[in-house]
Amino acid sequence: MKIALIIGNNIWFCPFLAIYNKLLKEWGIEYDIISWNRDGLEESEGIQYNTQIKLQGRFTKFIPYLLYVKFVKETIKKEKYDKLIVFSPQIAIFMSRFLRKFYSNRYIFDYRDLSIEQNKIFKHPFHSILKYSYANVISSPGFRRCLPNQFKYILSHNFNIDIVRKAIAHPITEPDKLPQIINVLTIGGIRDYSSIIEVIKGLANKTGFQMKFVGKGPATQLIQQYVDQSKIKNTTFEGYYPKEKEGDYINQCSYLNIFYPAIISHATALSNRFYNALIYKKPMIVTADSIQGDHVEKYQIGLALHDCKDLDKKLNTWIQNIDYKIFSKQCNNLLTQFLKDYNIFSKTISSFLQSY
Repeated sequence: MKIALIIGNNIWFCPFLAIYNKLLKEWGIEYDIISWNRDGLEESEGIQYNTQIKLQGRFTKFIPYLLYVKFVKETIKKEKYDKLIVFSPQIAIFMSRFLRKFYSNRYIFDYRDLSIEQNKIFKHPFHSILKYSYANVISSPGFRRCLPNQFKYILSHNFNIDIVRKAIAHPITEPDKLPQIINVLTIGGIRDYSSIIEVIKGLANKTGFQMKFVGKGPATQLIQQYVDQSKIKNTTFEGYYPKEKEGDYINQCSYLNIFYPAIISHATALSNRFYNALIYKKPMIVTADSIQGDHVEKYQIGLALHDCKDLDKKLNTWIQNIDYKIFSKQCNNLLTQFLKDYNIFSKTISSFLQSY
C-alpha cells in the first residue's frame, strides 16, 4: 500500500504532518508528501511543486491553486496511490470531482483553517468532500461552529504524542525566583500584523520586558519596519529555525504570545503555540472570546485579553501571583483531555489503512 499526503503549502508551515509521519512509519506504510514550495526557499523534500504565487487579484488568485492541483492529479495518476490524505479546503475543493470519481471513501480530509469553503459559492464541492471521505479530521473543536453539522468530525491535535506523554509524566518544578526580565516570545509562522503590533505597542520600551520574534511569515518584514521606525529597542527578530530547536527557544521565555485578531478564522483555531505552551508549561497571552481564550480562562493557564492596554501591568501581576504547581497541573489536565482525542484519531487512521 502507498499513501500520498497532499498539502497546499511549504512543509515548514505544516508541522501537523509529523503526526501522520509518525504513525505511517510505525505501521510500515509507504507514503509520499506532495507539497507546494510557495516561497521558493524550501529545500527539496518529497514531491514538490516549485512555482511561486504571483497573482493576487480577486479572480486570478485561484489560478496558482488550479495549476498546483493539476500537478497533484498528474502525480497521483503517475504514482497510482492506493489512498490519499488531503489537507487544506482550497486544495480539496478544487480536487472534489477527482476525489469523488477515483477515491471515494479512500481519502481522509484534514481541515486546519477556515478558508474559501465559508463562501457559499463553494458550498456544494465542499459538502462533496465531506460526504465522500472516509473520515473528516479537524484540529480544533471550535471549527464545528463553522462546518456543516450533518457530518462527523474527529479531532487531531497539533502535537507530538511522545512529547505530550512525557510532559504529563514530568510536571515542572517551581522556579527559585521570578525572572528579572519578562521575555515574551512569538515563534513560528508570523502572519498577523495588526495583533502583533498591538502587543508590541503594549510593551514597547517598557522596563523589564523583552520581545522576541522567531520564525518567518508574510508580516515579518512590515513588523520589523514598524519596530525600526518607532525606535523600539526591546524587540529582536530571528528568522528560520530548525524545528528541533523550538523547545530551546520556548524554555527561555516567560510568556508565549498567541494574541490573534478577533475574527472568526482565528477565534475557532487552536495554534501550534497553544500546544507548546501546555507542553513546556509556559503561560500564554491569547485573545478573549476564542476557543483558545475559553481554554485559558477555564484552566487558568494564562491571560485571555480583549486588547493590550496596560499589557505590562497585566503580565507582571499574573506572573507574580502564579502558583506553579497548580499551573502545571492545569496544563496537564488539558493535555490529558487532548490525549483522549488523539487515541480516537489514531484508531481511525488505523482503520482507514486497513479498509479496502
